[in-house]
Amino acid sequence: MIKSSRWYWRWGVLALVMVLVAGLMTFVLWPGEKTPPQLASAATKSLRAWRGVTYAGTTVNGNGAIIGFRLTVARDGTTYGTLSRDSGAYAELAVSPRRTLLRGNSQWWLEHEPGSAEALAHIWVADPPQGVIGLAELSRMTPTALADALSGKDTDGPSGRPSTWRQSGATSVNGRPAKVLTDGTLRIVVSASPPYRPLSVGLPGSAGSQGAATPKPAPDASDVHTAVFRSGPQDGAARSARHVQSAGQVPAAAGEPAPAPALSSAVSEPDKAQVRSTTENVRRIDTSHEQAEPLSQRVAAQTDVAVQLTASHCSTPNCPATVNVTNQGTAPASGTVIVTVAGQTPLNSPVSVPPGGNRTLTATATNTAPPGQTIPVSWSVVFYEASVMGEDPALVKRLMGRGFKLNEPLGDQRANDSKGMPVLQLLDAMTADIGPQTSPEVRESRLSNAGKTVANLEQQGAFEPFYDLVVNTNNLRVSGESGIAELEAKTAQLSDSDRRALQYASELAGAGNKVVWGNTYKPEGSLDEYKADLQNLTGKQTIQRKAVSGGTDAVVKAFAAAINELSGTGVVPPGFDKVAWIDIDPNASTVLAGSDRQALAKEFKKLKFEKYCNGAGGSAFDAAVFTTYPPGPDGTPKRTNSVFTCNELLSSAVAPHKYIRDEMVWKVRNDPVWYFANYQKDGRRRSEKTTENGVTLPILAKDNENHWISKDKLPSAPGAKLSPKKFFGPASVGDRKRSDLLNKIADNRNTSVDLTNAELKWEENKSAANGQTLDKALQKYRKELGVTPNNSRIAERLGESTARYHVIPEEFPGAQWITLPKTPNGADKFDQLYKLPDGTLLIVEAKAPTGNPRWRQGKGRHKNKMVQQMTREYVETIIEAMKERETKSPRDGKLARDLEAALKHEKLRYVLVKAKDGGSSYAGGTLEEGDIN
Repeated sequence: MIKSSRWYWRWGVLALVMVLVAGLMTFVLWPGEKTPPQLASAATKSLRAWRGVTYAGTTVNGNGAIIGFRLTVARDGTTYGTLSRDSGAYAELAVSPRRTLLRGNSQWWLEHEPGSAEALAHIWVADPPQGVIGLAELSRMTPTALADALSGKDTDGPSGRPSTWRQSGATSVNGRPAKVLTDGTLRIVVSASPPYRPLSVGLPGSAGSQGAATPKPAPDASDVHTAVFRSGPQDGAARSARHVQSAGQVPAAAGEPAPAPALSSAVSEPDKAQVRSTTENVRRIDTSHEQAEPLSQRVAAQTDVAVQLTASHCSTPNCPATVNVTNQGTAPASGTVIVTVAGQTPLNSPVSVPPGGNRTLTATATNTAPPGQTIPVSWSVVFYEASVMGEDPALVKRLMGRGFKLNEPLGDQRANDSKGMPVLQLLDAMTADIGPQTSPEVRESRLSNAGKTVANLEQQGAFEPFYDLVVNTNNLRVSGESGIAELEAKTAQLSDSDRRALQYASELAGAGNKVVWGNTYKPEGSLDEYKADLQNLTGKQTIQRKAVSGGTDAVVKAFAAAINELSGTGVVPPGFDKVAWIDIDPNASTVLAGSDRQALAKEFKKLKFEKYCNGAGGSAFDAAVFTTYPPGPDGTPKRTNSVFTCNELLSSAVAPHKYIRDEMVWKVRNDPVWYFANYQKDGRRRSEKTTENGVTLPILAKDNENHWISKDKLPSAPGAKLSPKKFFGPASVGDRKRSDLLNKIADNRNTSVDLTNAELKWEENKSAANGQTLDKALQKYRKELGVTPNNSRIAERLGESTARYHVIPEEFPGAQWITLPKTPNGADKFDQLYKLPDGTLLIVEAKAPTGNPRWRQGKGRHKNKMVQQMTREYVETIIEAMKERETKSPRDGKLARDLEAALKHEKLRYVLVKAKDGGSSYAGGTLEEGDIN
């Protein structure tokens, strides 16, 4: 026993020694965890040794637009990559040691040169002004320049100032643990273990570089640019140079260091092959496009033609006029001179005019005045260039007929501007109600205000979202002539907040919402008026929106201002929700710019945001939205809208699942960009595995007002029970005209799907190839469907046509179509109704190829349940909705009673007709019957 004890004692001593040695080795080989200043210093030193920097991030350009970029910048400044905006605008960028080349699609140029967007599309332009690119000088984005920007407050920086770096959070980038560091202005994400490399950076526009003191943020971008935009006559070069500065940047004085680039971006070191590929791409583009012209030359090279028409009173049967065409440009002008008067086109003649030359033509019209009488007429003339104005002479003639002088400048511009097709389309949309009966005073006012509005939008760099809002959707509501005048005044000077509201208005309109932006809202039948940043009439929301590029104090002040405005008189219509929306720029100097929802919630508790909840008669707001750009899984900043209510701000819990689920439902209804990224048009989730802030995307249903809600909000009635599918091939259509119609509708639906898929691919990866695919899909869509919004109605029409023109006539011979009354929002009604020869009523639910029976909130005795299409509960719900409309629509009431009686006596049938997907050709459909008896 004694011997055994000694043995254990010896081994115990040995073990103790080993532990001590291991501890010493740990101390020697693994020193204490690095402090935030040390991490920042190590990341900066690492960056200086990089062979280049690959960026994937966002910034704000001089017009206040959010620019996405994916670039590789080599040590010598050679750069290749892409730029983009949410609207589908993209550009390819190549920077060589001797020049910069840029090639954008038409959407890209709508912001900078809308009158020439079509002519500039997909053409390489040399040395565009910095504002067209939207980034700081590319030389400031090399590894050394980026390191200089980050080390301005580091202990190792040239200034030698004490470091203020601190850790503000932890995250993961590409699966690697990382730490989020900030000095109160700069933000950097650094890998948590050696080698300590920068993974993501946030540099505000006001950040200094090379140890320079940090200047205060610049005023709102609109204030900076107003003097530039209004500085007198502008030639082509001056117009192109008006976008020189980037938002939030102050030009450095002589001898001072240049400011750092304003950006928020993931950063990584490219490998040797990637740097070589970048260099080779730039060399190839630079060599193959040796003749690429500067933007100023391309714009100036376009023809600058003036036309003058001289006509005198006539008493003879014929009325003569003389037209003089003068080419004031630097390129030959070839086009068509069109003259209109009193519904006649007496001249439609091709003509060519050399630079500096002129041509004289005569036109003779018929005198339409009765004998012995004089009637006033207006002669109109235009020099029509299809290459500039587009292949639609009817559009040009329509505008001439309304009184537009298309060869003269718009608004107060003194220089002749190009009337490209987008400009003409916008003028057309803004004056569509002008006709022969319009008084001369109203006509003159409308033409003037419409022209000035378009000119303002061009000058302010805000043409693109307004064009989408007015031309592509036709969902902007304007209150008569006073509303047009308000638009002209509003667009004369736009703040970044105005631009954000305008962009959001175009997104809402694209999703089918009627909106009021830039003018007063006057409800029909009411004498009251309401003025706000944005009124969403469909979603019944009043939005006050503020853009912030400064520090946290600026965020607090902006939020308080928005809340105060929402409480004012004449702002929020009865029944509308109050929304305070704060856009924190990706390169704002506040740490909130890169914060996710959880970090925002914690910070708002510290800032005591709950104090803004108490308003007169209830909460001061219904939703507070904060747009930020936190790093995604790969470090790339991702635009995120976090939605808070007073219930959450007043709660002691931080980001509970209930509030996150409510936030997602809010975004389903009010954030079209988010919705289409996560859901298909019919409300189905794109992926059942997608989560946000740890919560799975909700399954959607419709409530009684046709708004999306979470299906889990209420218990569900029994689901649909359907008969086996019966297929009807396209050969059984029989009638040639119906077959042709169905093929056309199928082709339209295919075009819509192609555009949607191209948009999704572009959102996932904003590469040049995906951008070109999107542009081609958009061109095809506009050619086939014009300005029809690309929404679910296009696909639904295929399902409805499959039922009406093929499946129902085939399966139910003699079925008589019953016209159903329309409803205000298209909800609370069946798709189709027929009467069969034996008196039975047939309800048809028509679906596109990807459609399925939907859920919605019930009515009547089912009001506390979710009911599904193709069930008895759903039929009873729609009958109840039809009864509710009987006062305003007696026919609804009669049909409701007929349906109710048929259901009671089992003389009602309910079928589901679904179109087959055949691409651009019609492929037939299927039929299933629901058990409702």
